[in-house]
Amino acid sequence: MQSIFRSKRGRIGGALAAGLTLAAALAWSAATPRDSLPDDPRQLQVLAGPGRQPAALDRLRTLAERNTPLGRRALGEALLGNRESAVEAQVWLCIAAQAGDAHAAFLLGKTLMDGAAGIPRDPARGAMWLGAAAEAGHGGAAFHLGIAHRNGNGVGRDAIKAARWFQVAAEQGIPAAQFMLANAYRTGDGVPRDEREALRLYTEAAEQDHPEAVQTLAMAYRDGELGLARDEMQARHFMLETAHALKHPALRP
Repeated sequence: MQSIFRSKRGRIGGALAAGLTLAAALAWSAATPRDSLPDDPRQLQVLAGPGRQPAALDRLRTLAERNTPLGRRALGEALLGNRESAVEAQVWLCIAAQAGDAHAAFLLGKTLMDGAAGIPRDPARGAMWLGAAAEAGHGGAAFHLGIAHRNGNGVGRDAIKAARWFQVAAEQGIPAAQFMLANAYRTGDGVPRDEREALRLYTEAAEQDHPEAVQTLAMAYRDGELGLARDEMQARHFMLETAHALKHPALRP
């Protein structure tokens, strides 16, 4: 279980770093004069979004209009969630995506798949943008494209394509994709049935606090599945880990 604890420390460190970045930007929002805002689009995005600073949004819009690549995506993302700015958010994300920004394509695709304030669902367009981002190597887009193919949402239902994209995302360490690919190997859905590979993937996802993966391991030890011998002690251990993971689940991409 040492590998689980090591991975948890890494995730805690990453979360703390992200939290400190957000806190620093928000502190800047409160303490920095309007005429001395940063030029970093990522900081401006925080100030314009969570910080709700209009001057930061204006500065970000200026950077986007100057064709600053990151500025266009940051402006689109900052505007997401505001019904009055929904159309402008899509425009800037689309401009960034068309210029080759894979993360902008992912954001646009996911937003269209799910819908958002002022943005109606359009699964076909969403899948198109997810596909562009996934082809460029974006793991989150690959995961959501896999879900789309598994469910036939915006694209044809195709278990082989679903498993292919789950594989791409799983190789980037995305626990939700590792879990979905493990399910595919367990049942032979789109890939050859392989319980050993399923167990490996469930374990990798569980090490990142994916609740369903941890629970699957608990059930496997309890019932003697996935090639494991029955082991009540391990089953109880993973049930306790499941309770922890439900309180601190791995984030979906």
